[in-house]
Amino acid sequence: MISDSDAGWELKRLQITGAMVSYYFICRRKLWLFAKGLNLENISGNADVIKGKILHEGRFKREHNREVSFDTVKIDFLKFGDEIFVHEIKKSKKFEKAHIWQLKYYIYTIKRKGLNCSSGVIHYPSSMRKVEVIFGQEDYAWVEQARVNIDKVIQKLRPPERLNKKMCSRCAYFDFCY
Repeated sequence: MISDSDAGWELKRLQITGAMVSYYFICRRKLWLFAKGLNLENISGNADVIKGKILHEGRFKREHNREVSFDTVKIDFLKFGDEIFVHEIKKSKKFEKAHIWQLKYYIYTIKRKGLNCSSGVIHYPSSMRKVEVIFGQEDYAWVEQARVNIDKVIQKLRPPERLNKKMCSRCAYFDFCY
C-alpha cells in the first residue's frame, strides 16, 4: 500500500522535465535555478540560446509530429513505425552526454506510458551529424537514480556552488552566478 508521503514523493518526482535531466549533467546550479522558476534561457538574449531557437524553428519543418508535449516532456519530433522513435535537435555536440540522457529520459517516459519505444536520434544540423541512442535494460535503473538525484538537488534550500568553468561565460545564467 502506498502511503500519503509516498504518493507525494511520486508526484514531486513526476515534475522533472527533459531540460532538468540535461542541466543535471551540465550544471547542478543551473538545474536548481531552473527548477525554482528562473528560466533565463527564454529571456537572456544569449546568442547561443537564440541560435538554438532559430535552429529548432528552421530545421525538420516537414516532420508532422513536431513539438510533442505530454506530462513533463516536450519532444522535438517523433516518428512512428513498428515503434516510436524520438528525435531531438541540438545546436552543438558540446554537451552530448547531457543530450543523450535527456533523450533516454524521453524514451523512459514514453515506455512508462506502455508504448513501444527503445531508441531515438539526436540531430546536430550545424555539423551535419547525428547520434543514434538505444535505451537498454540497464538504463531503467540509471534514470530512476537520476530522478532521485535531481530531486535532491531541487529540494536543497540554497543553490549548489557555481562551477567556475570556461563554459560558464556563455551560459544564460552567467549574470546571475557572477
